[in-house]
Amino acid sequence: MQNIRQGKLFQHVIITALAFIVVGMFAVFALNLSFLSPIAQVVKDFEMTDIYYQILQDTDSGDVSDALTIVDMSELYSRRELAEALCEIENQRPKVIGVDVVFEGLKEDSIGDDMMREVAANNPNIVFSYKLLNYANDSTGYADAVHSFFAADSICEGFTNMQRNLYGGMKRMLSLGKKHQTELAPSFILQVARMASGTELMPTEDRDMNINFTPQRFRVVEPNAINKHHEWIKDKVVLFGAMKDEQDMHYTPLGKMAGVELLAYSIETLLDQSEVRELNGWLTVLLSFALVFLTQVVFSSYKTFAKSRKNRLASFLLSASFVRSILLFFGMALWMWVAFILFCKYDISLNLGWALSAMAFLVLAESIYDECKTAYKNK
Repeated sequence: MQNIRQGKLFQHVIITALAFIVVGMFAVFALNLSFLSPIAQVVKDFEMTDIYYQILQDTDSGDVSDALTIVDMSELYSRRELAEALCEIENQRPKVIGVDVVFEGLKEDSIGDDMMREVAANNPNIVFSYKLLNYANDSTGYADAVHSFFAADSICEGFTNMQRNLYGGMKRMLSLGKKHQTELAPSFILQVARMASGTELMPTEDRDMNINFTPQRFRVVEPNAINKHHEWIKDKVVLFGAMKDEQDMHYTPLGKMAGVELLAYSIETLLDQSEVRELNGWLTVLLSFALVFLTQVVFSSYKTFAKSRKNRLASFLLSASFVRSILLFFGMALWMWVAFILFCKYDISLNLGWALSAMAFLVLAESIYDECKTAYKNK
């Protein structure tokens, strides 16, 4: 009896391994055959959290953020108007203002330049943005940077470069810091979050974090209505940026999003300490194998149960491939539901892509095993 059990266990392990081998072969083909390259790119740029965010977005309109407000500067075209809007925001006593625009170089409007310089000098609770350019290497980091013209006046600033897939363009991560001419520089997101929390919050390090895109809504105030919404600005984090600038739109798991809104989600992630955590590679591999193995054991037991029915019609129907396919579908749905609950409750992301793919090929893997076993016996 023990030998039979060990044999069954060995069989389940082999079938599980074969399922992953089949999936791996399809993946190799998809990544290396040119006509399948669009499919490969979609697969590379896909994560399970995309499904979770869409479910949350479709079932809940999202809570309104109580910590952060956006002032839309899309309709402001001169530095005078921008400076006046920042002064009006400051009069409402916000906790911190994050300015998502780089005032590069001087303009012909010298009065506007002077007004911006005065705003920067007299308001220490404003964080200005700048851009890092021309990545050199890992030791040097970025070689150049574009700052606002008044950056030499000891203002608080941070870079707004954000990590993205080089080809897919999907924004999922925020940066805590990046190297600029060998020195670590804090990001705009980190600087705003630090000033808002009044603590160091997190150290400046060359590290990216997953943004938590759990759907929520941010109040958006137009520049001509700043004085009318004192309660939305006082003691809040206020981001000053463009919500309607097509050139500053980005693709995210929630769809197309303005750059300033993307910064809002990032800052909320740091303030709430709600980074989406992922299992490391080896844990993901072990978990994937364990889930597929458990699924194989359950379905093997079901197959034995179906064949043992005395009623031939019942045995035939229960053993039919379409019935097993339906049960397999519900089994995969169950694992996805468990992963979804873990994500919603604990901000843990389980990458079940490989596991679910292997489950889909369990029947084929079992057939391959049976054929190989028969061929070996006949030999």
